[in-house]
Amino acid sequence: MKYPAVNRLFTFACFSVSPIAGSLVSFLWHGGALWCTFEVATRRQRLSDDRDMRNIALLLYLYAGATLLSYLINGPSTDTIGRIIPLATFLLFPFSYSVWSISEKSAVREAAIFGSMAASYGAALFALVEHFVLHTRPEGGAGNALVFALVSCMAGAVCLSAALIQETRWRAALFGGYAASVLAVLLSESRSVWVAMAVLLVVNLIVFRRRLQQIFRGSLIYAAAAFLMIAIAASGVLIDRFKQLEADWTVLSEQGDYNSSTGLRLAMWEIGARHFLARPLLGNGPQNTRAIIRENLAENFGIGRSFTHFHNGFLTLLVESGILGGGAVIAVFLLATWMALRNLRAASDENARFGAMLLLTLVVTYGVSGSVNIVLGHDIIDTVFMVFLIVGTYLASGESMLEKRRRAGLREPQ
Repeated sequence: MKYPAVNRLFTFACFSVSPIAGSLVSFLWHGGALWCTFEVATRRQRLSDDRDMRNIALLLYLYAGATLLSYLINGPSTDTIGRIIPLATFLLFPFSYSVWSISEKSAVREAAIFGSMAASYGAALFALVEHFVLHTRPEGGAGNALVFALVSCMAGAVCLSAALIQETRWRAALFGGYAASVLAVLLSESRSVWVAMAVLLVVNLIVFRRRLQQIFRGSLIYAAAAFLMIAIAASGVLIDRFKQLEADWTVLSEQGDYNSSTGLRLAMWEIGARHFLARPLLGNGPQNTRAIIRENLAENFGIGRSFTHFHNGFLTLLVESGILGGGAVIAVFLLATWMALRNLRAASDENARFGAMLLLTLVVTYGVSGSVNIVLGHDIIDTVFMVFLIVGTYLASGESMLEKRRRAGLREPQ
């Protein structure tokens, strides 16, 4: 099977499995990325010279290098070496991108769309069964409610953007996929992802405002009815979660008790900010985060709890690898945002606009959810970050290696 066909199937798989099969997406993408690295290292395939890809790769390598250096200067040990192994994920970016781009852009776009639609309907099915039958907080195949909500949110956003960008007979099914993902996210009880999904809806409505009247003419009542049904199904979850937030804030403000979801976040943000300012350049090392949180919660707040991160992903990155490492990741988000806005403003090509929306989906979801949870540091979250970043960059501003070979008069790669 030739690379264009393989990449089409690989794209579908990467976009479809994360809410349903969880870490399978990590095994799938990492296996493919390692093969891509072998292909480029043995000169069977060429490394892409796309400028935006190289800029992102440079920032990811800076993050990995700064984090490794911080680990080495802040008390490394054999017990904590597992904290730096995940950095290898980000080193695979340019190789995966290069081989992924041996494809037709339209084929990759369609595979991402249909994969996301499958993921959205699958996520809703998991959420309905877990919430109404098993009476548990939905986690899908991810094994974690927050991760399940995050990947479901992104799948639904892809469906929404695809339905608004292109003329397609699958538009109704895509809107249905979006509605299914909304239901899954609401039932997951992950409040930060609720906000991310709301922001993504507003972003899509603003970007595609000129198409809305045409698309929804005569069918607005059906859309409203669908979302009313979703709201009714999830109303109990919404009310309970906001009541909990109100109760946490009341206890914190009236009694000074930080031992709640809201209070613990505020306490950890204070601890994290203090430690980042103490060592701003290279940070405190990823291996020391748990000890920093545990010791400071006990000493300063009288709370005997331990966490692996500061419940603000960007702050966690800054504490662990300083402004060099954490700043590099923040720069990736800024660059992705600039690429997306640039292509939405200037490009008329459906592939470029869809790629731009993938990048905006990545930035909004990880930016909003990561501000109170994690940005990087979980295998599924890291993998989905890479998949959206690679495919979004390639479709938005990259050049197909097939087109380059055709212009040079070379045969297509096998």
